[in-house]
Amino acid sequence: MSHFITVPINENGIIFDTDMNAVVAEAIAEQPFGFEDVYVYSHGWSTDAYRALDEYNRFSVDLAKAILLASGGATAFASPPRSSLGVGIHWPSEITEDPNSPLNALQLFTFYSMEHRADAVGKNAVYAMLRLILSSRAGSALPLRLFLLGHSFGSKVICAALNDMQIDIANGTIPVPAGLSFRVVLLEAATDHDNLEPGDIYGAISAIKNLRLLVSTSSLDKALNVWFPAAAKIANICHSGNPTPALGAAGPSQATRQAFGSAAAVTIKPGFTASGVPPAARLIVADLSPVHQARVDAGQYPKDFFSGSHSDINFGEIYQLVMGFLFT
Repeated sequence: MSHFITVPINENGIIFDTDMNAVVAEAIAEQPFGFEDVYVYSHGWSTDAYRALDEYNRFSVDLAKAILLASGGATAFASPPRSSLGVGIHWPSEITEDPNSPLNALQLFTFYSMEHRADAVGKNAVYAMLRLILSSRAGSALPLRLFLLGHSFGSKVICAALNDMQIDIANGTIPVPAGLSFRVVLLEAATDHDNLEPGDIYGAISAIKNLRLLVSTSSLDKALNVWFPAAAKIANICHSGNPTPALGAAGPSQATRQAFGSAAAVTIKPGFTASGVPPAARLIVADLSPVHQARVDAGQYPKDFFSGSHSDINFGEIYQLVMGFLFT
């Protein structure tokens, strides 16, 4: 049995519905549901509630479809999918939720506020949710796998939550269920490529036990290759030197790779399948450039003046990449 819920969060990272914690606690408890896989999804910048729900539904359904259609179905994987709970995070990443509001013309000027808001959402609401999940399973013999997926600024939401969770685990203030494991997917992450280095804002993540990390990059991601460094340069106008590149553009820094014990690289071309995902690597960097270029050339994802292929994350090769990473 599987189930999906959406959790609405305000701009300060506070869950709107105070009863939602009880809902999550009841859902994650060993009885009666006994979910063994928990998925947490976070969208990025400029996504309203309707689009967020549409994206989560589309991604989860298409991923499940790809798994079922794989040769041998779910049992074809070394660590096949199990009964699951999906949790979609919706945080206010736009000026207004009204798609017809004239205020939407000012959305480009919210980059910095939304960047910080993503961290607040992760450090408050999503962190609290992870803590609740782990505490609810303390002492349970039922294995628990946490799959966390973030796109763009949604990657900051996921990373901020994981970083603070690990700090508390290291301090002994959060119980860790036996058999707990983490699989983290950062699709076109809109954060500095060195933020995962030890000592940086998400530097504790590499110390999480039983955690594997998948990071995607793309040279056709104009939002990250062009506009992200341009925004960073404006923000640091008094500082000389080149701006720090985005994680989803340049990939993890060398210090980050070392913290994870090196990194495996994989190039995603048209026709890529789950069997091409490097097994067992703690850190995998997937270059989406070839498949993005093929989709642009075929007219499957039109060129976008501002963001390029930044949001082109819903197609077969992506699902193959993700399911190969999660279940091998």
